[in-house]
Amino acid sequence: MSGDVRSAGVETPVRPVADAGRSAGALIVAWQHPDSRLISPVGRLEHGPGLHYRFRYLRSAREVADFQPFLSFPEWSGDYRSENLFPVFSQRIMSPRRPDFPEYLRQLHLDGNATPWEQLARSEGRRHGDTVQVFPIPSVELDGTSSCCFLAHGVRHVTGGMLPPLTQGDLLQLRAEPTNPVDPAAQLIRSENGTDLGYVPALMLEHFAALRSAGPVSLRVEHVNGPEAPAHLRLLVRLEGMTPRDYVPMSSPGWAVWSDG
Repeated sequence: MSGDVRSAGVETPVRPVADAGRSAGALIVAWQHPDSRLISPVGRLEHGPGLHYRFRYLRSAREVADFQPFLSFPEWSGDYRSENLFPVFSQRIMSPRRPDFPEYLRQLHLDGNATPWEQLARSEGRRHGDTVQVFPIPSVELDGTSSCCFLAHGVRHVTGGMLPPLTQGDLLQLRAEPTNPVDPAAQLIRSENGTDLGYVPALMLEHFAALRSAGPVSLRVEHVNGPEAPAHLRLLVRLEGMTPRDYVPMSSPGWAVWSDG
């Protein structure tokens, strides 16, 4: 892993492309406040050919209440690189030697050839009692279309942990909650018959709003797990739509990282 690199500038956003490679991409690293439970983006983790693995803090991380740099990444302006996935993230991936590994992949709706990076992105890297999560940065095709999957949040809170019967491909609805005491921008996910199911992750709201501004969006059930799966893995949703011209997901000033230039 390299030493840190300090810079007063920020990087120029690069539009993510869906065909960049099966095991390439970028994740937003988020931190959940242990008391308020608010989830805030604090870093960016990237993986790709010639890049290996790279972690940098978002500039906004320094303004997140009570957040301190991770022990593995002590410098706010550090540019951390490694040929292997950093331990703080690799420990969030299940060992393929475990007997329940095939069932875990099924719960994630991934095939047996799924890479560790794909597992990390799909599972959000959650661990019981932990405060760190990751979220995939949505990709955009060359024609401007975007299709991404995300796990519905708050399923246990909304449904008590028991989802109604759902089938892959079922159309879903969204209802804004401007009076939500935690986030006035919250979007409640509902079944076609109006049953509340969970929420769009807060870190996905900006992307959802961008797609909606460009035209119709489609929200459908991608995968459903029963009570044998952790509550946060119960409902996987697919969001599809057209992006605005020259739109780059998660590239507004609030997502800016420290530059290595």
